[in-house]
Amino acid sequence: MIQLIRNGDVFEASLDETMLLLNSETGRYHGLNPVAARIWDILAEPVDEATIITRLVEEFAVSPEECGRHVTSFVAALRERGLIVES
Repeated sequence: MIQLIRNGDVFEASLDETMLLLNSETGRYHGLNPVAARIWDILAEPVDEATIITRLVEEFAVSPEECGRHVTSFVAALRERGLIVES
C-alpha cells in the first residue's frame, strides 16, 4: 500500500471551523472544512487511504463506500495541489 503524508512545505492555521493551508512552494492557500481537516490531521503520520477511510467511518456517520469515494477524490486533489506526498 502507498503511504501518504503531508508535504513538509505546507503550513496550516485554524480559523473558526476552517483549516487554512499554505503551500509555500506555490504560494496558494487552501481551505478545509472540518472533515477535510480531520483527514489532514490523520496525514500527520504516514498512512494509506484504507486507514483514512477506516478511521473516518469509525468517527462519522458514513458508509465505507461513500467515505471511500470522497477520500479517494480528496486525496487526489491534495496530491494534485502538492499538499501531500508519498512516504
